[in-house]
Amino acid sequence: MSGRDQPRHHGENFMASYRLLAVASLTALVTTLSGAASAAPPTVDRAAAKASVTTVRGPQQAVRLATGERLELMRADTRSVSPFRVLPAGNSVRPGRFAYGAAGGKLRVQPTGHRAQAVRVRAGARGSATVTAGAYPVTLTIASPTAVAFKLLYVWDRQTWTSYSVKDEEFTPNGSVQLPDGNYFAVALYSQSGGGSYLLTRTFQVAGAGATVRFDESTAKETRIAVDDPTATRYTSAVWISVPGGLAGFAGGGAEKTYVTPFSVPGASLRLHELLVKRGTSEYVPGPYRYDLYRSFDGTVPATPVANVTRAGLAVTTTAVRGQARATNGTLQTVPYTAGDWTGVYLPSPVAVPGTLTEYVTPSQSFGRLLNYRPTAQDMTLTERVLPAGLSAGETIGGAPFAPRRAPGSDSYRDITRMWIYEYPALSDAAGNLGLDRDAKVSINLSSGGEPYISASGLSPYQSVSATVPSVSTVYQLNHTVTRVASWSRLSTEVRSEWRFLSAGVRYSDPLPLVDIGFTTTGLDTQNTAPLAPMRINATATSRRPGAATTLTGLEYSTDDGATWATLPVSGSADRASVELTVPSTAAFVSLRATAADDSGDTLRRTVIRAFAGPASQADETVGATRVSNVVVNGGRPVVLTPSGVAEFTATFTATDPAGIAAGDVYLRRGPSRGYLPRGSSAGPDSVLVSGAATVCTPTSTTTATCQATFRVDPRLSLGRNNLAGAWQVAVRATSNDGRSFTDRRAAATFPLLRQTTLTTTATPTSVTAGKTISVQGTLSQANWERMPYSGYPGQAVTLQFKKAGGSTYANVKSVTVDQVGEVTVKVTASVSGYWRYVFAGSPTAAAVTSGSVYVKVT
Repeated sequence: MSGRDQPRHHGENFMASYRLLAVASLTALVTTLSGAASAAPPTVDRAAAKASVTTVRGPQQAVRLATGERLELMRADTRSVSPFRVLPAGNSVRPGRFAYGAAGGKLRVQPTGHRAQAVRVRAGARGSATVTAGAYPVTLTIASPTAVAFKLLYVWDRQTWTSYSVKDEEFTPNGSVQLPDGNYFAVALYSQSGGGSYLLTRTFQVAGAGATVRFDESTAKETRIAVDDPTATRYTSAVWISVPGGLAGFAGGGAEKTYVTPFSVPGASLRLHELLVKRGTSEYVPGPYRYDLYRSFDGTVPATPVANVTRAGLAVTTTAVRGQARATNGTLQTVPYTAGDWTGVYLPSPVAVPGTLTEYVTPSQSFGRLLNYRPTAQDMTLTERVLPAGLSAGETIGGAPFAPRRAPGSDSYRDITRMWIYEYPALSDAAGNLGLDRDAKVSINLSSGGEPYISASGLSPYQSVSATVPSVSTVYQLNHTVTRVASWSRLSTEVRSEWRFLSAGVRYSDPLPLVDIGFTTTGLDTQNTAPLAPMRINATATSRRPGAATTLTGLEYSTDDGATWATLPVSGSADRASVELTVPSTAAFVSLRATAADDSGDTLRRTVIRAFAGPASQADETVGATRVSNVVVNGGRPVVLTPSGVAEFTATFTATDPAGIAAGDVYLRRGPSRGYLPRGSSAGPDSVLVSGAATVCTPTSTTTATCQATFRVDPRLSLGRNNLAGAWQVAVRATSNDGRSFTDRRAAATFPLLRQTTLTTTATPTSVTAGKTISVQGTLSQANWERMPYSGYPGQAVTLQFKKAGGSTYANVKSVTVDQVGEVTVKVTASVSGYWRYVFAGSPTAAAVTSGSVYVKVT
């Protein structure tokens, strides 16, 4: 494509005005990197339409790190330059510790214990200085009692803040750089295993000769933000030194400490961003509050670089996150915006979906925010937020219906005879927070007078379609449909927009004159479920044609997924309507459909299938001939989790349909949900485990596929609660290739998720005369995910067994119960030499275990 043919949403101006596109582009790239993209490519009728598909990418980049984590460079902004985020590997919410730095137009990220990886950045970057003939060799070295293998080294000129490229000597504490005469500011970053991370600084001068610059680890002091709440603990943090056009720092790693060399350098700042949560918070059991704290030491970093804040001096608000008719996990990510320089990295913390979070926030500081479901299946860009000190009104995120929202700068448009169709935020919430499910599929059809110009299906949400159209004024029909298959959500399964509009190629880069309809509701609960009492539906019509007057001409609802529709009263002469509706008690879901027109004759009919949930119980669903079978977790063996460390296992199932299988999904759940209980039940919400990547379905025949999801679980970080051990259910969904059939089963199988156990056996004495008494002691312990590592398992039955010396089998001697700390002692009479041991048969929440044996010699 020529520059003139490039879609407008690839440009820098668009990036400044529409942030979410960056997230979408990066997610698309990440999908490609992770291999999670659908195996089926988009289908485009090129013969009839002569259409072309373009992936919307812009200047952002995504890189897979050596740890399996993914770096996403976000978007440029007129005030802050390119924040980024690192998505953890697997289905963890929190990435590991990593160093990062930006200089000379390059962002480098280095996970602990690995080499750094780099991406180029464009906006706001200063180039590296070119080494001149008058430069002198400068050696940079780190003085540390522990060997330094991997590090990042940066040097800036203190007058111009031009960076100089440092040559790193791997596996040594040294680096080298060529520098002309001048005054410099240098930074060294490295981490010590179990000993924290170090952000060391030095100022030095080059005057007619080379030099050696020594970073002294012993001069570094711990830096942090301390709050007067003894129940709070650091969940994750970012600490970085910022200079004009560059930065260097650390992020991730949970509660790991960072040590920095105090300095006084005009133009340089030490910036701290910390998220604190209630002790015991885990990814799938989020805490009830979140501290989002920021502090900057500008110019001078004090000898004790600790920022003390009081809860009374913070901004306080509540944030309610609504679910999509099913419980799942999610993350709230924030980054502080700083004027004109690099702002750093988005930091995530877990949120319950649905759930309500109390937020304590640094007042008068601007934060960019993202909400992710499952945890990155659906991205939602929240409005930038600055809160004053004290209590502020709460906010509800994720209110239904999820439907298209116009984002200026992301319009479908035409350039003389070329028309581009791209409608990005098709799953934005009712509050206008822009978002989309990255696994959704899009179909686009454009025609005029019976002649097709575009006929495309199976598109990702990040692909635009363009075609050549007549330059004369013509009425067009544009149909845009988004479909989603998500086991964690049952809302907005299909969103259709059917436009008719008049367009001519008389202006350069002209937005298409499309009509828009937005929906909001009041009265839904935390799962976006309608009550038995009346609730309210609001619809508003607008037009993208400048100066056009718009009328909402109709509003309907359906309780059978659009098979039949009932009319709701609208005036037919206004651009909005607000209608009260009592949803029938038999309805499990409610769909909405509205029509609108502007005074130029442009029209829209917009349909949202399953806009929100109804009062009726949501049981399993099967439509058509799609079936699932052979649901197996961990090869049929119990999943046994240690006190800490990642356990990896798979869940597989077989799916069949006469038309073949298009996709499948699986997640794991424990605990009843409203869909299986009478309305008003007091049972708590589900706990869920989701896979870190999309479920992969591999065809084994024209009708059958084997689907597999991989789960990686750290019980301490992911579960965090001992009472989550026990029987879990497997929720499975599969859809057919023709899109006409699916099955959605909440409890297709069960499996045991157990705490690991240990059992010891000792005997006294170990040498005894026949007929004498010996004491055989045992201790039964189980993994403790809350306090680590193990605790006694009281009240359980264990069996003492004996095997004669030279024998081949053990025989049961006695079954006994361990005491309140998991200990037991059995006294037996010695008769022959042999081996003693205890055996625990397991329980519904803990794994079976056999102790080692102890030999007792009898003479």
